[in-house]
Amino acid sequence: MIKIIPIFAVCGKGGVGKTVFSALFARALKTAGVKPLLLIDADPAGGLVSAIGEKIENTLAGGRDKLVASARRADGNTKTELARQLDYFVLQALVERTDYSLLAMGRSREKGCFCPANTLLREAIDFLSDPFAAILIDAEAGLEQIQRRVTRNVTQIIAISDGSQRSREIIKHISEMVGHQKLAAVTNRVQQNKQIRPTSGELLGSIPEDDSLRQFDRDGKSLWELPADNPAYIAVEKITEKLGFCRQKI
Repeated sequence: MIKIIPIFAVCGKGGVGKTVFSALFARALKTAGVKPLLLIDADPAGGLVSAIGEKIENTLAGGRDKLVASARRADGNTKTELARQLDYFVLQALVERTDYSLLAMGRSREKGCFCPANTLLREAIDFLSDPFAAILIDAEAGLEQIQRRVTRNVTQIIAISDGSQRSREIIKHISEMVGHQKLAAVTNRVQQNKQIRPTSGELLGSIPEDDSLRQFDRDGKSLWELPADNPAYIAVEKITEKLGFCRQKI
């Protein structure tokens, strides 16, 4: 029997709250017993790493830089040897914890064409996916990783909207690229008694504007430390349940 691993990609315009949602969604999945999780901070600008209170030493982009440098040297490297090095750098960048692992894209300094950054990310997802119960990708802002087909094996794209026209347009473009079947939307920072509907995709739910969440984010505190009764987190738990993952009873 072929193992089907749920792969979620959180996408949208920059600044709409993708990383905040990704952090809370990851927490809700863990609470629902979806373990181990593979969390991928695919935005070169980072964010998910600190949002869950982690620190990293190695990134995929850093590994790519070393591969480019190695490929440029006249040391007789074969494709087989470079592939082995690629696997090594991917595993070196993987941060492993008890019930989840974390992989960060990071920023590349090398301009060489060997294994472009988004291709490396796509191959890393394929290489690492098997042991995990689910994969969650906090994608970079915009459409680049979708256009590069980094999300080719994603089972569910969750597009975040803050109600702005630009964020709604991005969701529409994502829908046109991947099809309605893969796309669902979440509206973020919704004020009381206001409804925001995206232009495309099923509406999974809405996350209210929340002062405590905003303060945690500003202070750089781990969003996994938010109280369980926080309104924004409760909203994300409801979205998680709608996707078929319910909180485990203790």
